[in-house]
Amino acid sequence: MKPHINTSTCRPGHLKGFTLIELMITVVVIGVLSAIAIPSYNEYINRGRRADAQTQLQAAQMWMERFYSQNYRYDQDAGGTAVSFSNQTFATSPPAGEGPAAYTISLTTVARNSYTLTATRSSTGRMASDGCGNFTLTNTGVKALASQATGKTLADCWR
Repeated sequence: MKPHINTSTCRPGHLKGFTLIELMITVVVIGVLSAIAIPSYNEYINRGRRADAQTQLQAAQMWMERFYSQNYRYDQDAGGTAVSFSNQTFATSPPAGEGPAAYTISLTTVARNSYTLTATRSSTGRMASDGCGNFTLTNTGVKALASQATGKTLADCWR
């Protein structure tokens, strides 16, 4: 006895698959989702890196206040050595060993009774074109943006 073959589904030239219209609709949907999702994801990552830089700035601020409480001035210690925290863990953001530095924390101005800390973006990498620019923090707690690239506000960047 011969097995029965259904010829209606096995006709020559009748292949099952996607039509060109179905394929094009899929491509358009993926394109629209990518146009929305990728910039949103990038902003999410940048916001996290900005938050880390702000945390490092605040750690540097606490270090400076401890330095002041020991030396009664911000610019040098009791022996006359200028203040420097280049070897501290908060000198880069993220800290050394946790990935490439997106920001470098430094003292941009320092005097006996005042200082300004700056988180400077790396000139290469993801944060180089970040719209918030560089962050500054003073001994009085004043937060600001330096070299701001776009119309982002202080409140947008210092969350």
